[in-house]
Amino acid sequence: MKRATKSAIAVGIVALAGVAGLAAAQKTERAKQLSQRMMCLCGCNQVLGECNHVGCQMSAEMLAKLDERVARNDPEDLTLQAFIQEYGVHVLAEPPREGFTLLAWLMPILATLAGLGVVWTVLHRLRRPALAAATGHTPDAGVSAADLAALRRRADAESEE
Repeated sequence: MKRATKSAIAVGIVALAGVAGLAAAQKTERAKQLSQRMMCLCGCNQVLGECNHVGCQMSAEMLAKLDERVARNDPEDLTLQAFIQEYGVHVLAEPPREGFTLLAWLMPILATLAGLGVVWTVLHRLRRPALAAATGHTPDAGVSAADLAALRRRADAESEE
């Protein structure tokens, strides 16, 4: 029983240390805003400022570096570039809108347009045979306007009888 109590206390201390480390980091509003633009690289797929892993060493390290740069009053772009150089482009919460990553921004739009094009094409092709069956002609029959007018006169004459 004493061993379980000691381990529970140890877990509680580690949790408090992790929360205290997170609270000690991000001392300014600017640091909080910058941390929202970066991802924690511990594998949690969370924004750096919101990583909730107890005792996460990666977020603690990254937040400490961020606070250091904010304390030096480095510009945001320079700070982000330093993190990109150290951790790679995947440290950014949203991909830059240039080069190959521009495709990540355009793909939903292109996929939606392609899907609408497929739906329109299918509906158009399904509708074409229905129109041909209703008129008794195939669309490729090449009926001239004169023949069509003669057929209409004939149909009108037959309907009057």
